Amino acid sequence: MKPADDLLFASINIPVLDKKQAAKEILALPDNLSWWDNYRYTKMIPLSTRGGSTGHEGTSNFREGEFQWVSYAPKIITEWFDNVVFPFIGMRARVMALVTQPGVSNYEHIDCQPRELNTLQHKLRIVLQGKTSTLYWITKEGNVNAPDVDGAFLMDGGWVHGMTNTTDDVKVTLALGAPWIGNDSYDNITVLQKRSDYTMPDDLTNYWMKT
Repeated sequence: MKPADDLLFASINIPVLDKKQAAKEILALPDNLSWWDNYRYTKMIPLSTRGGSTGHEGTSNFREGEFQWVSYAPKIITEWFDNVVFPFIGMRARVMALVTQPGVSNYEHIDCQPRELNTLQHKLRIVLQGKTSTLYWITKEGNVNAPDVDGAFLMDGGWVHGMTNTTDDVKVTLALGAPWIGNDSYDNITVLQKRSDYTMPDDLTNYWMKT
């Protein structure tokens, strides 16, 4: 078991789904199933939500109900999460697909509130199409890109970060987050970047999550 409090970016040694097929099925979904997130500046498609709610409603974790797959969620994705990811984290949670066009930058942000700074704020991601190294951390020493990994990874959403899709392809990412915020320790991970190796900028005023 590896402790989690110093984790900034870690690869996860778990079976990986067929990413090419999963990306194809996400990109084939009708546009009316998605919504535009002005905060992160990317298209979002809810997949696992409370009560199976869809659209912008599906992003809210303040609704009643257990987490369920929406009716249009691709089977290749639901089976992977049900059989691999949810057992790994120990619970069900919200799952979104993020679709970012070539050349587009996500706004630099922190995925928590100011009172949650320096607490466990892990997110689980897998890039189905694109590169993980387009993600970067903002530090006092300058921007630091994440490493390139092929499989699922953990990232610290409580560290200010951004992403610019510098590839020629649409970037498709599966994102699992709240209400899961991380485990105290993990099996089967390799920590590739540590919080303790970097220094957070002094002024975080413009980075806080506004939604």
